[in-house]
Amino acid sequence: MKGRKTLFVALLAAFMIMATAVVAIAHSTSSGRRVIDAPNKVEMEAKEGGDVRWILPGPRELDPAIFGTPGSPLREELLPLDKRVFIEGEGYFVSGDGVTKMMTPFSNKWAPITGEAEVEVKDITSVSGSSTKDKIDAEFEFTSPGGEINYRLVVKKALPEIDHENFGGVGVNALQHGATGIGTPLMPQLMSFIAFWGAGDLYVNGELQPDKRFVHFMLSENVRDEDYNLVFNDGVDPEGSWQAHLILPPVALGSNGPFANPVPTGFELPNEKDQPFLHIMFEDVEADS
Repeated sequence: MKGRKTLFVALLAAFMIMATAVVAIAHSTSSGRRVIDAPNKVEMEAKEGGDVRWILPGPRELDPAIFGTPGSPLREELLPLDKRVFIEGEGYFVSGDGVTKMMTPFSNKWAPITGEAEVEVKDITSVSGSSTKDKIDAEFEFTSPGGEINYRLVVKKALPEIDHENFGGVGVNALQHGATGIGTPLMPQLMSFIAFWGAGDLYVNGELQPDKRFVHFMLSENVRDEDYNLVFNDGVDPEGSWQAHLILPPVALGSNGPFANPVPTGFELPNEKDQPFLHIMFEDVEADS
């Protein structure tokens, strides 16, 4: 199991700059923020016809409250200095080589699409470990920008442990991201009313793809401003509308553990390469516990 966790670190950190410090803030209700009133079961629905958005690759500016500035850097354990770049007049960005801004799944670039989602989770196991009793029953359907490609994702299995605390695969009312060490620090710190990490079957235009996909989902506080730019910590709106985030990094799950594998989106970017990840956001959601 240790070898598998190490591989998760290598694969996810390479693409998403995942945090390496494990600072578990599980099921925190002490922040004064609203929470879902659910001992362990929550359902969420995003109906057809709602606002759904496809996040395109783009740069992510770094929050100085978390990462500091070039003259006074902070939290090198979350993001090493050689993975940062300062662009005069623009700010401090994540970088793959320390010279150019890296294209990430956490950009301000998006395209409207259509879609719907149904999620039911049961949070029984509190912390990550070799096994879990957490349950996921989730299905998502959505299109590519322009509507030429149809996707269906079915998630039935919770992953009991990955490279950071994941609450046994399902968490309810948990703080994540930012400097918590739970998830990528490129997202601001937020309250996840639902969070899961699971194994999913992806269908593209009705055809089941050959590899199980690593899937992360959150129903969270609002983390985008009126222009739909991803905010820093101080811009998170705990009183705003909920947002649902579905992300599939370029990681598949095999019998011997996770391995690097682009998501077969079939969606061609301007550089004539297919987008290797999926990051879908549902804006019109309802939750019941």
